[in-house]
Amino acid sequence: MVLLFATVENDYSRDKLEQLYCKYHKLVYHIAYNILKDSHLAQDVVQSVFIKLIDNLDKIDNIDCNKTKAFIVIISRNLSINLYRKRNRQNNIGLENLEEVLPDSRQSIDEKIIGNEVLDWISYNIKKLHEPYADILTLKYFYHYTDKEIAQLLDISHENVRTRLHRARQSLIKLLLEEKGGEVDEQFVNTKT
Repeated sequence: MVLLFATVENDYSRDKLEQLYCKYHKLVYHIAYNILKDSHLAQDVVQSVFIKLIDNLDKIDNIDCNKTKAFIVIISRNLSINLYRKRNRQNNIGLENLEEVLPDSRQSIDEKIIGNEVLDWISYNIKKLHEPYADILTLKYFYHYTDKEIAQLLDISHENVRTRLHRARQSLIKLLLEEKGGEVDEQFVNTKT
């Protein structure tokens, strides 16, 4: 990791990366190990997460906030899942048990940042969505990443980002309408996204 820190030219950015590493490397390792069940691969994920963070240091304002923690958890989980899938494709093993090894997706979003009751309600319902949908909506609308940046962070194609965003918005609208007690018209859901 020392070499990784040395690649950052700016002293302020290097210090920020070191603080992030000290604060979150154990969490990243834990998430990766729970998914991969291999300590060496989990260590690879830790390094990959912090490599990705180098490109996004300017978007991290506060190291000790829930927003930063959620961001790191999302990146860690997605890199671990991608590595899990890649390893299983190479070994020709199915993904039936993946749901059992994934950590709980109900990560809280910093309530201090979201002061509006409507946003609180939407945020609460985003957490109820399927994990990839919740992650992509969080990155897009709470962290304000572009589709291209999301594709790089999650290590998926730009088209996959657009597809997931579309499906995630559809699922969220359907969930919000159901919660409000309204009849859900599939045609309405499909036209609003």
